Amino acid sequence: MSDINRLLVVDDQADILDFVATVAELVGYRVATADNAQRAFALLREFDPSLVILDLQMPDMDGVEVIREFATYGTRAPILISSGMDPRVLTSVEQLGLTQGLNMIGTLQKPLSLPDLEAVLKGQLVNAQEPTERDLRQAVEKDELTVYYQPQADLLLDGGVVPVGVEALVRWNHPVLGLVMPDRFISLAEQTGLIGALTDCVLKSSIAQLSAWRGQGHKLSLAVNLSPLLVKDLDFPDRLSELMRSNKVPNSELTIEITETAALEDPGLTRDILTRLRVKNFGLSLDDFGTGHSSLTQLYKMPFNEIKIDRSLGMELHASSEARTITRSIIDLAHNLGLTVCTEGVEQSATVDFLREAKCDRIQGYLIGRPMAPALIPTALARIVEHSRPRVATA
Repeated sequence: MSDINRLLVVDDQADILDFVATVAELVGYRVATADNAQRAFALLREFDPSLVILDLQMPDMDGVEVIREFATYGTRAPILISSGMDPRVLTSVEQLGLTQGLNMIGTLQKPLSLPDLEAVLKGQLVNAQEPTERDLRQAVEKDELTVYYQPQADLLLDGGVVPVGVEALVRWNHPVLGLVMPDRFISLAEQTGLIGALTDCVLKSSIAQLSAWRGQGHKLSLAVNLSPLLVKDLDFPDRLSELMRSNKVPNSELTIEITETAALEDPGLTRDILTRLRVKNFGLSLDDFGTGHSSLTQLYKMPFNEIKIDRSLGMELHASSEARTITRSIIDLAHNLGLTVCTEGVEQSATVDFLREAKCDRIQGYLIGRPMAPALIPTALARIVEHSRPRVATA
């Protein structure tokens, strides 16, 4: 077991403590358990957990009070709420923790599911060696960065789907750490000024790959994320156009995805750059819409032609009536403004059924296909077509 990955489980039910501890130890954690709040506070100091799973309903102190004490202590460990209470209560508790400066990372609904628990625990594992600026600089110079692609598909009213594009997602083939996910190095790239070089690598690689696919008869569109720090370069639209021209791909086949943060930092400069991209026939997508940070003013002040509903909302559609209500409203609003809608996080057939009925234009998620190496895309596209009626097959 790891001395770096230390899990603190706080729950008054002995069977749950045993279950979570057993699973966590198999995943690679050292585990400490507490069946009351005072024991939890002591372990927070002595054990110094790298992850906390917290039940809301404790006998001596409820979860809200525990979170308040955690904030007083100043812990930076990610905190996961575990409860069978109403999801709206859980969301409220999570927001409360965030406002107090805690690292709230989500909720686990009771009764606990083994696959969900394993996925969360594995996702929070900390590697002993974190990437450094020198590592990342060498990765850019030595071409250690690679691009994976996640399929996107248009919904048909007759029950089928049509694969139409891919989103480019960067990975790092680290010589020691193996395949490193972007959440472990994008912030490092932004902090060290390497984000521009990294984005250039992604754009050059993915546009060249798009050209190669087109030569094989796969006429796909491409979506690429752009860091907010890069929406300040007046020469970017011209450089991007030249890159497309040199690869013989129409500008209309590339969509640039940016978050609202990018649009708000310098609205005048951003509007200049984004408008020039649209004039040059590139697509523009407002990414992560529905996360609670989206401003409706961006939909008419900036020249977006697509809204991308965040995966955190898309993943709730099969189970949450509130998520469905919000998503339907977003789709209707977008269509009334002449925008198309792509929903991420599509993992359930019921989600596809709802989105089709709500007239969503495009979907992306594990049900269509996971991020994959470029060589696997043609086979994945064929599989999507083959299994698109009447249901989308799990990829």
